[in-house]
Amino acid sequence: MNMSSMTRAVDERIERLRLARPDEREQGIADLIDRVGRPLARQLLQRFRQGRSVDDQDAEDILSTVSLRLLTKLRDAAASPVESIEHLDGYVATLTLNAVNDHLRRRFPERTRLKNRIRYTLTHDARLALWKGDTLLICGLAKWRGSEAVAAPPPLHDVVTRRAGNRERPADALAAFFAHCGGPVAFETVIDTMAELWHIVDVRDPAGMRGPEAPSALETAESRQTLAALWREIVQLRPMQRQALLLNLRDPDASHALSLFVFTGIASFEELADALGMAPVALQALWNELPLDDLRIAEMLQVTRQQVVNLRKSARERLTRRLRKGGA
Repeated sequence: MNMSSMTRAVDERIERLRLARPDEREQGIADLIDRVGRPLARQLLQRFRQGRSVDDQDAEDILSTVSLRLLTKLRDAAASPVESIEHLDGYVATLTLNAVNDHLRRRFPERTRLKNRIRYTLTHDARLALWKGDTLLICGLAKWRGSEAVAAPPPLHDVVTRRAGNRERPADALAAFFAHCGGPVAFETVIDTMAELWHIVDVRDPAGMRGPEAPSALETAESRQTLAALWREIVQLRPMQRQALLLNLRDPDASHALSLFVFTGIASFEELADALGMAPVALQALWNELPLDDLRIAEMLQVTRQQVVNLRKSARERLTRRLRKGGA
């Protein structure tokens, strides 16, 4: 049986697990993980291993994480229809990609910040664009949007290197690079090029013992204790003040800074969503677009742009007063 026919048959077996005895249920779950979950996850991981962003030991660690999360989900699905998995192959793919992203954020924090910054620039400057191709993300000048013709960038000469090497003006740098390329470029290729031009390097911990690295916004807090105090005050703000503040929260590199609270363990993803008055799935869908500009926030809150500015200003003033009074 090939992989696609196997995964089509699996979903019916999940339903049958609910009717099985406890011992048979556990054996059935183990069988699904061994025959479908792990092979599919390995297949997806191979792509990252070829790209050298995941080595053999990393792949095994990620595979163990996926297996554990899948085990928990299958047990829940077998116990209750509410937790059902409609398409197991898609669910395993999502688990695997999330685990890989977690790994990359831990091991390559500087590259992750760079990727967030470039993604933000591509989607917020009218000259530039980012779009999905058949198999990869593509970017370039806005007039090229939708094109699937991706080529390797030509060698850089001094003028392009000088213009594209200005990390303080990322939109201008990217526009200069795309003009030199003359056509769309794979998103990951742009990340590689900008990392080299902007001298952004991750020092990998060979022992793999470091925890998640916080974004540069951590530099604005004197300590984790201060950041925790800040979060306690944020959740005391009025709902619209919280939304205006958090949806626009960014670090000095223009990346969104909400992940800072998650990386430091101060707030869970679900707590962030609750503070924003959103369901976690809604925040997840919005995550890669953060931070939002004031017009977008105004549309979400159904207020004017100036009201968004005023709400955020009031929020910051309150936070400053509270922290100065000893809340931190």
